[in-house]
Amino acid sequence: MESEADLKPELSVIVPALRGYETVLAALDAWEAQTCRDQLEILVLCPSAPDSTHVAAGQTILSIGSSQLHEARSLGIRRASGEFIVLAEDHCLPDPRWAEAMLSCLAQGWDGVGPALRSGNPINGWTQASFLLGYGEWINPQTGSAAVLPGHNVVIRKSLLLQLGSQLEQDMLVSAFLLRRLHRHGHRFYLESRATMRHFDIAVWNRSLRILFYVGIGFGAVRVRRWPRAARVLYVLATPAVAARHWLRALLQYRRTGAKAGLTASCLAVAAALSVAWACGEAFGAIIGTARAAPFVTLGEIKPVGRDEV
Repeated sequence: MESEADLKPELSVIVPALRGYETVLAALDAWEAQTCRDQLEILVLCPSAPDSTHVAAGQTILSIGSSQLHEARSLGIRRASGEFIVLAEDHCLPDPRWAEAMLSCLAQGWDGVGPALRSGNPINGWTQASFLLGYGEWINPQTGSAAVLPGHNVVIRKSLLLQLGSQLEQDMLVSAFLLRRLHRHGHRFYLESRATMRHFDIAVWNRSLRILFYVGIGFGAVRVRRWPRAARVLYVLATPAVAARHWLRALLQYRRTGAKAGLTASCLAVAAALSVAWACGEAFGAIIGTARAAPFVTLGEIKPVGRDEV
C-alpha cells in the first residue's frame, strides 16, 4: 500500500490564470503533456472557480479574488504539496520532457534549476527583441552550475521560499531579485539545457513598449526600495545609463547565440526602443515604490497565449 509520502508530487506547478481558466488552456496543455505528469501537481490561480466540468482532472483551482500576481503566487506556494515549486508563466510552454530533465537535476541536490528557452513566436522584431531582452541569457545555455536564473519558469526548493514568512509576498513582486539573493546566501543553482521551453511575446509595437515599461516599473521599485526617498527620485537621472545597459546586454546575448537561435540583427534596433521603455519604467517605479508598482507588474506579466497561437 502506498504511503502519503509516496503519493506526494515532486513538483508543484503554479500557473497564473488571472484572466480566467479558459485563457491558459494552451499552457495547461503543455503541462499536462509532460512525460512524468504523475509527478506533477498543477495549481491554477483563478479570480474565481470556473465550472468544474471545464477543469481537467488532476488540476487544483485556487480562487484568488482580486489579488495581484505576487500575492496569488505566494498563496500558491503556501498551498503547494511538492518539495519544489515551478514559477510558471501563462505565456511560456514547456516541451514534453521538461519536467523529466528538471527532476533528474533536482535528484543531485540543487536548490534551483533553470531551463533553456527559445522564442515561441519570432515573427517580427518586437517579439524577437522582447525575448532577447527578457531571456537572452538563457537561450542555448551551457548546462552546469549557475549564478543567475530567470525570475520565472524555474524550479525552486519550496522550503527556501517558506522561510521568508510574511516577507514572501513582497519578495515575489520581482522574483529575479529574490533568486539572486538566494544565490548570494549560498544556495546552489543549475542550468539544464535539456529542459527546453517556448516563450511567447507581444507582437504589436505599442503593447510591446507598454509591457516593457511595466516590467521596468517592477524592477525599478524593487531595485531601490531601501533607498531614501530623495535618492529614489534622483534615480531618474540614471535613465539613459539604464537604457544603455539593457541594450548592451541584448547585444551581448545576440552576439553569443541570438543569430543561431533564429533572431535577426534588425531586432537590435527594436531592442533599443524597448530598452528605453524599460529604463523609463524603472525611473517611474523608483519614485512610486513597490506597493503602487504591484498592479503594473501584474499587467506586464499576464499575457496568456492562446491555443491558436501555439
